[in-house]
Amino acid sequence: MDKKEWFIDWFNSYYYHLLYKNRNDKEAKDFILNLVNYLNLNFESSALDLGCGKGRHSFELRKYFKSVTGLDLSKNSIKEAKKHNLEGLFFTQQDMRIFNFDYKFNVIFNLFTSFGYFEETNDNLKILLNCHRHLNKKGILLIDFFNAQKVIQNLVKQEVKKIDGIEFNIKRKINHNKIIKTIAFKDKNKNYYFQEKVQLLTQENFKSLLNKANFKLIKSFGSYHLTDFNINQSDRLILLAEKK
Repeated sequence: MDKKEWFIDWFNSYYYHLLYKNRNDKEAKDFILNLVNYLNLNFESSALDLGCGKGRHSFELRKYFKSVTGLDLSKNSIKEAKKHNLEGLFFTQQDMRIFNFDYKFNVIFNLFTSFGYFEETNDNLKILLNCHRHLNKKGILLIDFFNAQKVIQNLVKQEVKKIDGIEFNIKRKINHNKIIKTIAFKDKNKNYYFQEKVQLLTQENFKSLLNKANFKLIKSFGSYHLTDFNINQSDRLILLAEKK
């Protein structure tokens, strides 16, 4: 694994979780409920939360699935998630490109833009092929990504967020079909600098990738309320696909 990949240190840091600590938990809970109702899966189903972070979606999924596995690359996030000892809920530290289990799932969730992080675009296909291998027949894959077109149109180039006395100076730019966010701040007389790089993947990009990985795209949603996707108006690009 290339140790220079931006997410290895950033996702494992205290400051990443501080910057994003105000994520909307109610929105996440409502989203999961909307998905479960739409998919109409029974309680006996098993689910994988791919890129689970500290497990906020995994905990919610466990209400609706008999078995939920949360997977993330961040050692610290998985350590935190494991503090919640719930029956039928498991967490593991693995790379989503090469994860491996000796069992399969009914549904795999990849939520909150946990995709398109890699320098090599072929890594996207590796993830999808691995998901295909780990799904039961007619298994479901759900990818929650941002709407690249709207991000480009409404790019906030610079902002400052003050959280717990720390000023995060955030800059965004688009370069080589990636949105690059730089995060600079000072804490306890020490300067910090991190970057986030996410590919600007469109609906057509995903359609091509899913087809190559032998998935059938069933539906594209544009919000956590599961409204239809609109390329100019939707905040999210949520893709529902089935294993062929």
